[in-house]
Amino acid sequence: MTKSIGLLTITFFIALLSCIDQETKEAAAIPAEKPLNVFYVRTSPLTQSSLNDVIHVTGVIQSNTEAKPSFKTGGVIARTYVREGDYVKKGQLLAQLNITEIEAQANQAKFAVEKAQRDQQRVENLYRDSIATLEQWQNATTGVDMAKKSLQIAEFNVAYSQIRSPIEGKVITQLMEEGEITGPGVPVYYIMGVKQSDWKLVAGLTDKNWGRIKKGEKAKITLDAYPGWVIASEVKRLADVANPMSGTLDVELSIPSNDKRIAAGMLAHVEIIPSIQSEYTIIPIEALVSSNGRTGVVYVPKDGKAEKRIVQIQQFHGERIAIQSGLEGATEVITAGSGFLEHGDAISVED
Repeated sequence: MTKSIGLLTITFFIALLSCIDQETKEAAAIPAEKPLNVFYVRTSPLTQSSLNDVIHVTGVIQSNTEAKPSFKTGGVIARTYVREGDYVKKGQLLAQLNITEIEAQANQAKFAVEKAQRDQQRVENLYRDSIATLEQWQNATTGVDMAKKSLQIAEFNVAYSQIRSPIEGKVITQLMEEGEITGPGVPVYYIMGVKQSDWKLVAGLTDKNWGRIKKGEKAKITLDAYPGWVIASEVKRLADVANPMSGTLDVELSIPSNDKRIAAGMLAHVEIIPSIQSEYTIIPIEALVSSNGRTGVVYVPKDGKAEKRIVQIQQFHGERIAIQSGLEGATEVITAGSGFLEHGDAISVED
């Protein structure tokens, strides 16, 4: 009986030790809980590359030649010979002032010349007879010269009482009508050159893009009016002063002669290809936490913490982003988990 009790006791202890060992193994198999105040993230290394640095911009077709002819003197418009939409040649008569007043002034100047010449002749005769002084004769001579100059001015005003077109083009706007009173230099017509050689394209560039290109850079132009038609062009001029309306710096491109119809005001899409390619820091797009198109927010690991960086974006290129500045001193950027971070959060980088 005693032996049976001892055998049962030994069997019980063996079973108990077996259960304890099994529980220990199961407990060891359960991973330890991760600290709640640490963010587990993944990173991607930074690379350097020169992307296809094409500048994309939208521009407007404009005429390279335009004119706003006006009268040299003021007066009443007697006749207008062309209307809006008419094509005009260089030197063609456009409008005529009522010259009654202007001709009267010219006649007055002629009479003044005749009188001055008679006065000069009398003084000259008196001077020969030693009755008039040398000064009086000189003054009379000067009076003749002044009268002739006044006549020259009056005749010039008569000649410019007409408007003739200074360019070949199309009348876009007639600003004044017959019977209206106009002043010197007030435009009567707006004429625009519409020949194929007259067209140019003007687009506004940011300071950054303006500084990357130079005169003669190659470009491609496409128009919505003609899908599939690509115009090979080049940079013709770079503005030296910013546009006061937009704040951008204008670039002018030439449009070579062609057989397509073009109109001022048409929108055009431009690709300018800089000759100098720049090296940029490349990051994956998932590293970007937020962006307004020109700047963005990313996080980089530093001493076990997340460091917030404001970066200047040069270009989006598919799944990659070219960064101009903001990642100095960094070797990698946080990708997975970056959207939950704040500056200074403790992080653990996972493989």
